Amino acid sequence: MNLKYPKKSGLRWSSKIRNKHFGLVFMELFLYYLAVNLVFSAAYFAFGALKNAASFIDYVYFSFVTSLSIGYGDVVPLNTAGKLLVIIQSSITAVYFALMVSVLSVKMFYPRDLVKFSKKIIYNPSTDMLIIRVINTSREALVNPDIRISITEHNTGCNSAGMFDIPIDYRLTYLGKYDFSYTFKNSHKNLNVMNEAELAKKYNKHSNTVKSRFRINISLTGSYGFSQTAIYKKYYADDLHVGKAFKPITYNKEFCGIKGNVRYNKSKDFWTDFEETED
Repeated sequence: MNLKYPKKSGLRWSSKIRNKHFGLVFMELFLYYLAVNLVFSAAYFAFGALKNAASFIDYVYFSFVTSLSIGYGDVVPLNTAGKLLVIIQSSITAVYFALMVSVLSVKMFYPRDLVKFSKKIIYNPSTDMLIIRVINTSREALVNPDIRISITEHNTGCNSAGMFDIPIDYRLTYLGKYDFSYTFKNSHKNLNVMNEAELAKKYNKHSNTVKSRFRINISLTGSYGFSQTAIYKKYYADDLHVGKAFKPITYNKEFCGIKGNVRYNKSKDFWTDFEETED
């Protein structure tokens, strides 16, 4: 029997935009706008479509004036080709400005994923607890954070996989500036997370087709004042490692900039230290 899972749909372009720097997004939009106007400038010039245009800069000038719907009237279309180009350019730039507003709105109201999760989950056999690490890389505090954890049991084929919500009785441990670890139970009534992970590992090792559905699903929501954030993280069987806990990071001048903010991406080996564990 051939298994076909439903196709996932979503606005992937939105996620890409959110995770880019605002200045980079704005620059890209401006360059696209500049390119469109220069293409139409060349088209006006090639067709000799403008009246009172003495040099190429006049064609560039007319193209920008047309795209902005200003219409000074000092340079005007001379023939049918010019009028058609004006109609096409006006239509394209009108749609482009609407798209640009949408893109900038996504960037402003839905910021990039500023909350980072550890790449692995630690299992401490002595306490039978699972531990994940989370850090807020924003300069602003995350208001009203809410974390939810669920487990998708190991299953494949036509059988439906069970979903188990983990009760919110986790323990929070402070490891550094905006840096915490969440500890939650491994065993829940009839569900043992590590047993499910071991079943998934064995199955995936010998299967070349459908993979195990085992997942540890983490969702964290909150706000940075006027903007909301929601981060979703999936952990798989291979992401579980045996250990005691995550190592705290000692912050010093190397980690801080001029204004005292932690420079995560610019600090040497910071993200390596972020993943370090106590064996």
